[in-house]
Amino acid sequence: MRSAKKGKTAKKGKKRSLPVLFVVLVLIAVVGVETVRVFGQINQAQKQEADLHMQVEQMEQENAALRSDISRADDPEFIKELARQRLGMAEQGERIFYDVNH
Repeated sequence: MRSAKKGKTAKKGKKRSLPVLFVVLVLIAVVGVETVRVFGQINQAQKQEADLHMQVEQMEQENAALRSDISRADDPEFIKELARQRLGMAEQGERIFYDVNH
């Protein structure tokens, strides 16, 4: 009789361990999927950070150029050059030639 009880106890232990094993495997799968998702979000955030950093650098360069222009606002030669470049103006007696090939 003792040997019959040991067999039943061993079978009950295996039957109980299958649901526990299933729950553990499901938890591992869920944690794995969430981990992959989080790493994807981190990677995307790092790319976005790099893009924003580049935009900041470009804006800082643009600001530096504008500050330089503002500091030369009282320079008549600078004003004349701006008028030539942006407005297509010329001084009296000056000739402008346009390159039509390019």
